Amino acid sequence: MIEPRPELSKLSDYVPGKSIDEIRERYGLDKVVKLASNENPLGASPKAVEAFHKIADSLHLYPRGDAPKLLDAIAQKFGVKTSQIIIGNGSDEIIDMVGKAFIRQGDNCIGITPTFSVYKFTTLSNGAEFVGVGEGENKTSLDDLAKAINAKTRVVFICNPNNPTGTYYSENEIVDFLKKVPQNVLVFLDEAYAEFAVAEDFPHLASKLDQFPNLFINRTFSKIYGLAGLRIGYAVSSEATVKAMWKIKPPFDVNQAAQAAAIAGFADEEHVANTRAMNSEGIKVLTREFESLGFKVLPTQANFICVRIGERAKELVSYLESNGMIIRGLTSFGMPEHVRVTIGKPEENAFLLALVKKWKTEG
Repeated sequence: MIEPRPELSKLSDYVPGKSIDEIRERYGLDKVVKLASNENPLGASPKAVEAFHKIADSLHLYPRGDAPKLLDAIAQKFGVKTSQIIIGNGSDEIIDMVGKAFIRQGDNCIGITPTFSVYKFTTLSNGAEFVGVGEGENKTSLDDLAKAINAKTRVVFICNPNNPTGTYYSENEIVDFLKKVPQNVLVFLDEAYAEFAVAEDFPHLASKLDQFPNLFINRTFSKIYGLAGLRIGYAVSSEATVKAMWKIKPPFDVNQAAQAAAIAGFADEEHVANTRAMNSEGIKVLTREFESLGFKVLPTQANFICVRIGERAKELVSYLESNGMIIRGLTSFGMPEHVRVTIGKPEENAFLLALVKKWKTEG
């Protein structure tokens, strides 16, 4: 047998949320609702769907690897040069490319915890050490994060808003942190959920890339644009950082359909506004109802809420699944007493709440 790289012994398998088909088949259910993976309950932008169908006749052709039209759209939105933009097959691939381009054996990378597991996965798979700062539901101090940086640090990962807690850092907090970070350390600011944020002080930092050339702002089309199934993400940073990443980027990783749908979805302001409005109202309803049942709900700027259920959290997740509702237990995040609930349509939220109330009454 061919021996795998030794780094693989440190890696754990990614634990995905359960699928609708999986739960339907397991319990013999007709109706199953999934509020576990932070997908857009309104679906993809209608304009993106139309663009997707139009591209069908050219699926035999390779996509433009440099995606000029998409890069132009992103550049206009953020006020940056196209040479400051990198795209990938989902944000996961962009994180992977950062690892390949910048993380070396013997380095370390730092991240707030708990957070998205792919940061640690990428760090370890490139032979570096991952240093997690923080624990549980409390917001990690960026001062503590800065203190953890040393001569071996290559990347600092900050998910903002954070998955799975929904907490966020303001623009002043991020800027103050950037001032403390050495210029040779990349600050990976993952804003996958940024479009859902309604806080007035939520960061808008593209204009500060000249001041902080080590800042790397990561975004995705999976969440508010509803294109999770097409796998497309993008990031903006300094020209030097992006140039290095294009050298290791697979040439045809972002397919034709993804590029076309992303361009159309990017311009669909009505769909974004409708999604954001529904999300904000859903947060209010779910927070109020969960709190009325005696559970703690963390403040959120994302499209999900993190709820402390207590020692029966795993029991609740199983009960809901057996009755056709999928949410995300957070044991794999190191938060076994919490669950993460994606904000759904009003009728989906109502279905969830009815089941939770029934579970608590029966228990």
